[in-house]
Amino acid sequence: YHWFPKMTGRMYDERLGRIHFWGTLVGTWMTFIPMHWIGMDGMPRRVADYASQYGDWNLLISVSAFVLGAVQLVFLYNMIVSWRFGPKAGPNPWRANSIEWQVSSPPPVFNFDEIPRVVGGPYEYGTPGARHAIMGGEGEGAEVPETKPSTVTVPS
Repeated sequence: YHWFPKMTGRMYDERLGRIHFWGTLVGTWMTFIPMHWIGMDGMPRRVADYASQYGDWNLLISVSAFVLGAVQLVFLYNMIVSWRFGPKAGPNPWRANSIEWQVSSPPPVFNFDEIPRVVGGPYEYGTPGARHAIMGGEGEGAEVPETKPSTVTVPS
C-alpha cells in the first residue's frame, strides 16, 4: 500500500484496503489461533483427519482459511482496478520527508534531474525546519564520518 502510489502514480481505494486489512487480520486469527488451542489440547500435527472431538474446530478453521483466501481476491481486485482507474496520486501523497518522495509519482526513468545531496542525519526526519536533501547543488552536503574497524572480543 505504501509504495503503490510511487510505482503507479495512482492511489488504492481506501475502503477496499480497509476490507482487505481487517479481513486478513481476522481471517488469520480465526485460522491459526484455534489451531494453537487444539494443538495444546493434544491434537497432533500433520494428520489426514481430525479426531471427532475437534470436528467443530476443524470446520471453523476451514471456513476461516477460505475467508482468508477470498479476502486476498479483494486485494487483487483493488490493485488491478486502482492501477487503471484509481485517483491520481500527487508527488508525495503521504507527506513523507524522505528523499524518494521528493520526485514525481511515478518517477521518471532517470529519477532525479541531478543527484541530490543528503545534508541531514537519519534522526532529523520530522524535525520542523530540518533539511534532509539539497536539490540542484545548492549548499554544502553533510560530512560522512570516517569508519574505523572495530575489534570484537570473543570469550574462549
